[in-house]
Amino acid sequence: MKTKILTITVPAYNAEKYLDRCLQSFLVPAIMDALEVLVINDGSRDHTGEIAEKYAEMYPDTFHLINKENGGHGSGINCGIAHATGRYFKIVDADDWLNTDILAQYIGLLRTVDTDIVASDFACVEDGSFKTTRILKAVSEDAQYGHIYHISNGEVHKVIMMHSLTVKTECLKKMQVPIDEHCFYVDMEYVMYPIPYADSVYFDHHVLYMYLLGRAGQSMDVKKKIQNIDQHLHVLHTMEKYYDAGYTSDVNKKKYMARCAGIVVEDHFQIYISEGYKAGVRKDLRAFDHELKKTYPEIYCSTQKKSITLLRKTNYLILPVGALAFKIVKG
Repeated sequence: MKTKILTITVPAYNAEKYLDRCLQSFLVPAIMDALEVLVINDGSRDHTGEIAEKYAEMYPDTFHLINKENGGHGSGINCGIAHATGRYFKIVDADDWLNTDILAQYIGLLRTVDTDIVASDFACVEDGSFKTTRILKAVSEDAQYGHIYHISNGEVHKVIMMHSLTVKTECLKKMQVPIDEHCFYVDMEYVMYPIPYADSVYFDHHVLYMYLLGRAGQSMDVKKKIQNIDQHLHVLHTMEKYYDAGYTSDVNKKKYMARCAGIVVEDHFQIYISEGYKAGVRKDLRAFDHELKKTYPEIYCSTQKKSITLLRKTNYLILPVGALAFKIVKG
């Protein structure tokens, strides 16, 4: 059997409304023999498993259904890594999909590059209308497209988000810590954990990943983050411990990992800001941020949001103003 070029893992829980569109996007006859698609049915109670099974029966050399007990998004990622045989690995959430028009070209790229990471642009798509609302770039500067850079040389300044990220499977299999299970907000763990074992990055200008936004009940909605604030904080603490665990001593990789955690800190600030008009929130935010500064100063300093800088400079006194601005912006 030929070695697969790319393993696509699709963690799926009660995804019957979206899964068919996701899996359809991989149906490119010219490169089916290079693809391994693992649909991880995470204890779904709808027809997710049956939909995936249909593809596995029609395209048995490409699609594979793995049924497991419910363990959350992280457990789907862990399961995919464990079963992956492709040279490269990519996560595609069941409500998202890939740009079919460029998938064959992307596989051609993966055949030729030999970097640990390939990073591509991705599109944010509005639920319902399916209009592309914006394109998020994988790079800080357009001149970086089509070139190879190294994290250990300090050449990769912008964190490569999950939707941009394709990583060599061998790097993921070297990870000594699994992604958190039974927990939301683990995407940044997946982004951070391979870094001790990965270095070289190729930046591809194509828009490969289509990221659906605005779906009701989506975990990234700020209201959901407020409900799940303990899980959000748990992920941050897990990433802090990983940063401190000594998996790499490379200064620039450590800086990159600190920035990964810093993005989660920025999201956590957003939760506090959205609730900033409530009694006691400012006190809680101050305690959270002071503890971060004392325990993980590198992560504390890695935040880049101007709103966080202003809050810190004013001893968080402008938090109610921030809450009002947040409310106006979010409508």
